Amino acid sequence: MTDLTLRTLDASKAADFRSVMERASTEARKCHCTAAYVENWKDPALAAPCRDRMFAEGKSDGFLLYQNGKAVGWCQAAPRESLLLLVRGRNLPPDRAVWALSCLVLVPEAKGLGLSHEFLRLVLAELRRRGVPRVQAFACRYGAEEDTSTFVEFPESLCRGAGMTLEQDHPMRPIYGLALSRPTPPA
Repeated sequence: MTDLTLRTLDASKAADFRSVMERASTEARKCHCTAAYVENWKDPALAAPCRDRMFAEGKSDGFLLYQNGKAVGWCQAAPRESLLLLVRGRNLPPDRAVWALSCLVLVPEAKGLGLSHEFLRLVLAELRRRGVPRVQAFACRYGAEEDTSTFVEFPESLCRGAGMTLEQDHPMRPIYGLALSRPTPPA
């Protein structure tokens, strides 16, 4: 049986985060999941220092997935308003109640095992537990024969599999949303 654990990213897990980014894909290695924090993503050399600054400032913007104690995945989950590239790039109205899910990556040895669906389920459950009212996933629409192994975004099929609904269509980058109900307190 596979033991899966979701952990909030913080500075104590920086080495695990870097390990996932280095192994996941070329794009993840370049970006370190910092591109959404700037209006125009042009210089990948700034990604690692940006991520280091986030660690130093105690900022957390997502979750690591551990399988049998080893970090195997990353999912960026943060208040949508903090991710400037996503908001301004799609002309989205301000909405502090919405959290964005913008990247989900797995290391190569964890791919093809159905872990992305379970990872997303764990992330959504944690956000629901924290009282996040709504999420939007910034998905990617891939062609049937397209090799997606180097991409870091959410496949559209993952969003649909999680019960999300299409909120803003786009030929390549649709936005899917899901209302998260607050957990019912135990009786």
